[in-house]
Amino acid sequence: MQQKQIHETQTLRRCGLHAVNNLLQQNKYTRQDFENIAEEIKLETAQSHYTYFFGNYDLNVIQRALLKEKYELEWIRKNQTITEELLSDENVYGLIINKVKQISFIERLCQWEPRHWISIRKNIKSDNSFEFSYHDSLLNVPMTQKIIELIKLLQELQQNQDNYLLLVKKIQIN
Repeated sequence: MQQKQIHETQTLRRCGLHAVNNLLQQNKYTRQDFENIAEEIKLETAQSHYTYFFGNYDLNVIQRALLKEKYELEWIRKNQTITEELLSDENVYGLIINKVKQISFIERLCQWEPRHWISIRKNIKSDNSFEFSYHDSLLNVPMTQKIIELIKLLQELQQNQDNYLLLVKKIQIN
């Protein structure tokens, strides 16, 4: 019997927060946690990394939250071939994707960037094969994908130069 997955759905512009919690399969972080992380980074960089209350978290906030959980991000380059070998690496926990999306009239008025965070979690099955859970907080439920389907999806996303694909990897402690 398959365990029910945690899948947070979109609240305001907090897709980055939802992507991290969906990836971790825990309601680990709150809006306040992410705002605190963003404020820590602001002290270091003198730049804002989110929109107060609404979310709109940038990569720095997501990366810092994942580092706290002992995960690092590795960019998938635009010219890099996405293969089964890349995704089946035992250190790959999942992916974080930042993609361009259609924006509403209100979002245009607020001059918000048309970007959206999605997470994909690798699930290892009892026979050591795996499938992937595609967590888009704009959807009501996650989608399960086999590796071949996921590779096709990632290749399509990779074709748009404005989309960013990042592997989430366990930090190796020597």
